[in-house]
Amino acid sequence: MVSHSPFSSADPPVTDDHRLVAYRCACGTDVLVHIGGRGICHHCGQPIYLAGFDKAQTVSFGADPHSGSGIQLADGPDRSGERLGHFRLMSRIGSGGMGAVYRALDESLQRFVAVKLIRSAERQEGVTAKEIGRLLHEAIAQARLNHPNVVTIYYVGRQEEEPFFAMELLPGPTLHDVLREGALPFAEVIHYARQITSALSHAARLGLIHGDIKPSNLILAGGNQVKLSDFGLATTETTDLTGGLSGTITHMAPELLTRGATPTIFSDMYSLGVTLFELTFGTRPYQLTGGNLMEQLASRRTATVSFPTRWPDSVPRGWRDVLSTLMAPQPTDRFPNYEELSRAIEQYAPVGATPASLFSRGFALAIDYSILFACLLPFLIPAALVSEPRIAAELPSNAQAIVERFRFLALLGPLVPLAATWAEWHGWRTVGRYLFQLRVVDPHGLKLSRGRRTLRALFRYIPLWVVSFSAVAYASGFDLIALMLAPVDEIVLMLDTIPVLFPGRRALHDRLVGSRVVLDTRHERLSNTAPP
Repeated sequence: MVSHSPFSSADPPVTDDHRLVAYRCACGTDVLVHIGGRGICHHCGQPIYLAGFDKAQTVSFGADPHSGSGIQLADGPDRSGERLGHFRLMSRIGSGGMGAVYRALDESLQRFVAVKLIRSAERQEGVTAKEIGRLLHEAIAQARLNHPNVVTIYYVGRQEEEPFFAMELLPGPTLHDVLREGALPFAEVIHYARQITSALSHAARLGLIHGDIKPSNLILAGGNQVKLSDFGLATTETTDLTGGLSGTITHMAPELLTRGATPTIFSDMYSLGVTLFELTFGTRPYQLTGGNLMEQLASRRTATVSFPTRWPDSVPRGWRDVLSTLMAPQPTDRFPNYEELSRAIEQYAPVGATPASLFSRGFALAIDYSILFACLLPFLIPAALVSEPRIAAELPSNAQAIVERFRFLALLGPLVPLAATWAEWHGWRTVGRYLFQLRVVDPHGLKLSRGRRTLRALFRYIPLWVVSFSAVAYASGFDLIALMLAPVDEIVLMLDTIPVLFPGRRALHDRLVGSRVVLDTRHERLSNTAPP
């Protein structure tokens, strides 16, 4: 975390070492201090001295506490074994800018929880009203949300003058920890993006802005469920912002780098965009330079989003538009609301990755062709009778006249495969695919584009086109053309089905357009995701 106000100029540093470090004051505020010098915390007024600080302990400042940024001189004593009311602290599992988190046993309900208490209250100094206010603000802000993708607050209390709150204990890890192994599969990125957006949308409806969206504040709760935590920087309609804004530089929206800007849903969207960029590509969209915080702030103000030169084959190219909109420099150029963002993300939600079996595909195709050929029959029968003079001669004279009158119905036969192709272009599922719960998707598991759907349908319905045009040829007296068309459908069917026997088991038309037939697992996936 970083605060936007440096130390007081009334008390200049007394040192020749011009390197700045971020010292975390007892009140939880980061203060810029020259090594070997001194400063004053602008929040609580406490003097800070680094005259005896060992230069060898200096680390590079990355603006993210999980990447080794900043210097924290004291984490406080380990409070494991102590009791806070009916909570018994078992072990410390983490620490943040203003507090430490312990694994604790709730002895009243006999369950394990996470207890957070103020860092400076850990037997170092008295607890100030500001510290109590900050901790209670986080607890109350988070407790306002009742959402499956937000960490649940169980209890807020005090032990004498020491405030603390208990929340659900999650197995973890955080998405920051997961990113150490590299970028996530795109399907997982979308899965988490939908959940985070759902949580932020719920918070926005209650007037709450999180203010610090980043991978380290997103905790896995098991079963591919992610939960948003750490509302210490959240703002509401009653939040006092006169003390300056805080956040994580690497994920902060550009408008917040100027003192006085107010966090909005659009600044949260920007932070979400940086987070999703990290999850997608395994790196941040820009790199900060500089050996101290002020240099990195200047670097951040001029940094521009840079996408990978070689686009990963596993990521749809359209995903770039979603990320670019989220990380637009101007808030007005981002998504107008979370509902629009949810719809954009939904367009890139993979249907599934389980290939359909030959059995289900074969039966689905048989059902579709049976229906379509049944629709063709009224147009084919007159043409068939006309093409067989011996059969027509045996008909009564009045029947022959009817057949002759309706022979040109065959000219309308091509409307059947044309209608089937139009339905595929429109994105409708065929009856066979609906009954067997099949979907046609691209290599990323996304819905095929209209052009590719149309090309696939034209190839898939070649036998229907051949039969209908053969009927047109017979009805028009071009028997030779009809005879030439007769073997085409058998040849096409054979060429189309032979590739199914090879690895991948995709028909020729699927190989040509880059499509796959998979089981539709969308409903199962949606059931595990909170609605936006």
